[in-house]
Amino acid sequence: MAETVVGGGRPMRDILANPLVWTAISGAAIGYAVMSFIMTATPLSMTEMAGHDFDDAKRVIQLHIMAMYLPSLVSGWLIRVVGIPLMMTIGLLAYLGCILLAAAGISFHHYLWALILLGVGWNFLFVGGTTLLPQGYRDSERFRVQGLNDIMVFSAQATAALSAGAVLTALGWASLLMVAVPLLVLHALLMAAWLLRRQPAGAGGRSSPR
Repeated sequence: MAETVVGGGRPMRDILANPLVWTAISGAAIGYAVMSFIMTATPLSMTEMAGHDFDDAKRVIQLHIMAMYLPSLVSGWLIRVVGIPLMMTIGLLAYLGCILLAAAGISFHHYLWALILLGVGWNFLFVGGTTLLPQGYRDSERFRVQGLNDIMVFSAQATAALSAGAVLTALGWASLLMVAVPLLVLHALLMAAWLLRRQPAGAGGRSSPR
């Protein structure tokens, strides 16, 4: 006898068997967590460890926030032109560039350009993930899947932000940056699994993203 679900749609375990869903959730959740983790630690690292003044740290964070949201002016166009997989890959590369640059030095410009790359990477991963997710469920499943996504995204973000100060104090700036690497590798592996198993049509009759 088929399992019935209140509100219609498939059981959650069947929905979560689709690698597309995990790629979308991990893109948003890991993207948000890594961004919050590094951004929260940056002012402390700049002022308490690298000797920069508060105004320098404030300027870096201001430009980082601009880098987070300005790409949204063209992100819809980018999705149509290059597709979600490439957009999320660019986001991962921006995060990698952020980590390498931040680990290379502690000058003002090291922090500045690293945080700009962090903002761009967050935008591409978060927008890519939230755009991809609806292609992994049917209309009757929307509230359950979006609810799970929101729980995972904002739990990851809160955990990262709350732990950043303790990790920075215990391990230092360079080691804190390396903590983010396994999360990015995890998302890359989930995305690879999705692309390898991708079919011409997604769930509910939707076309797969480019």
